Amino acid sequence: MTSTESKPTEEATFDPSKMRVSRVVSFILLIGIIAILGVIFYQVMARFVVPLFLSALLVVIFRPLHRWVLEKAGGREQIGALATTLIILMLVLVPVTSLVFLAATEGAAVFKQVNAPKIIDDLANVRSRLSLDMPNAREMRAIETQLASMQTTMVLDEKDLERHASGFFEIMGDAFIIAEQKNLPWPVSIEEDPDSFPRNDMRGHWQRFGAEMAAAKQLQEEIDRLAKEKVVDDPEQSGKANENKHAKIHEYVKTIGQAATDFLNFKHASLGGRTRATIIEFANPTGTELRTYTNQFISFLRDRLFALGGSITSFVTNLVFGGVIMIVGLYFFLLDGPAMLVSLQGLSPIDDKHEQELAAEFARVSRAVVVATLLSAVVQGILAGFGFWFCGLDSIFLLTLLSAVLAMVPFVGAASVWIPCVLYLYFVDNNLTAAIGLTIYGFAVISMADNIIKPWILHGQSNLHPLLALLSVIGGVAVLGPIGILIGPMIVVFLQTMLKILQREMHLMESPKTES
Repeated sequence: MTSTESKPTEEATFDPSKMRVSRVVSFILLIGIIAILGVIFYQVMARFVVPLFLSALLVVIFRPLHRWVLEKAGGREQIGALATTLIILMLVLVPVTSLVFLAATEGAAVFKQVNAPKIIDDLANVRSRLSLDMPNAREMRAIETQLASMQTTMVLDEKDLERHASGFFEIMGDAFIIAEQKNLPWPVSIEEDPDSFPRNDMRGHWQRFGAEMAAAKQLQEEIDRLAKEKVVDDPEQSGKANENKHAKIHEYVKTIGQAATDFLNFKHASLGGRTRATIIEFANPTGTELRTYTNQFISFLRDRLFALGGSITSFVTNLVFGGVIMIVGLYFFLLDGPAMLVSLQGLSPIDDKHEQELAAEFARVSRAVVVATLLSAVVQGILAGFGFWFCGLDSIFLLTLLSAVLAMVPFVGAASVWIPCVLYLYFVDNNLTAAIGLTIYGFAVISMADNIIKPWILHGQSNLHPLLALLSVIGGVAVLGPIGILIGPMIVVFLQTMLKILQREMHLMESPKTES
């Protein structure tokens, strides 16, 4: 009896279904704990991600150099790692730090020279070179302003009549100045029929404007006279007088509107057409507008620099701290990189074969892409710097640094720096020879270097589509800052490699079905 009762107890104790449930719960708890610790780990290590990534990138780029140094060091890994680190510091960090310092010094000097009078003078020189000066700009704008004011202000009382009379006086004076300088008739007789003047001719527009202003002036005087007449006791006559007055006012407003239209047509004709007139007006802001825009621009730059200056201690501290982490990471990645990679492979759920392939492919492609991008940018920056120096431009180091950085951005390149320099040399510095020389040098040497260096290094490896390369750079910069110029394309390369492995695995999974 006892032995028969013990069997159900043993079966209940070793129930496989309960064991599976227990393992599933344990597995879920384990995944949850790992996820929580992973989030905490990321928060702890987040500030070190970029320096360590740069360290890994330098290791990938200078792996052949490290092998050579390790061979010369007799296989002593610590000495080899230390020597390679020092060589990389001398080859990369010292020149880059020096260039950034010199560029920042020149940038500060350039900002001190930026002021409203200089900007106004430079803009005047550009307008003169492009023949975009606006003759009689003050008089034309004053007439347009007065006509617009007279159109919006109805003649209803004595004060309105006084304002309109004052407006007529100012318009007549400004129009006389324009007519004298352009050899046009003024004033135009009221007896002239506006429809008799040519319609597609500057002189015709002016004559119609003058005739309409003369007619409007006569109507204004009649309205003034009617307004000053005593109101009669006869309601019928009083009503007719008011009706006559309102008719005169309606005709007066219509005449002023037509005069404004003809004056606008005259302005467009005198400036070379509607499109050119729009460009000229845009290039000739009023003195008040120009001073306002210039002061706003200077204030914007000053506020940004002051904001940077307020946190300069924090910025320098973070920069130095990140640099130290990068150097230390570089040394240990060179020393223990293979062992770290093996440890990560042991922790990863991905098959070891795929991990090795992924690491090899990423190292091969990323080395080619990064070396091609950086070398092309450095060469273009140096070539651009020589060009700027020969042309006599100031702030050589600042322009060189900008050329090298922007050369890494697809569709932008170093041309975004040397083309504005060409325009400055021609329009502001009035140096035609230097502008032509820099243009030829920029197209034939600076920008052409990118088309030679990258294909030579890549040899068809990871030729990202230009649109994808541009979007990866823009997205990388938006998320990670300037370092995103390099990290963005690297992420795309890494994703491409993963997708290739996934595609191959899917083919392997489908192949047995196909054979069967």
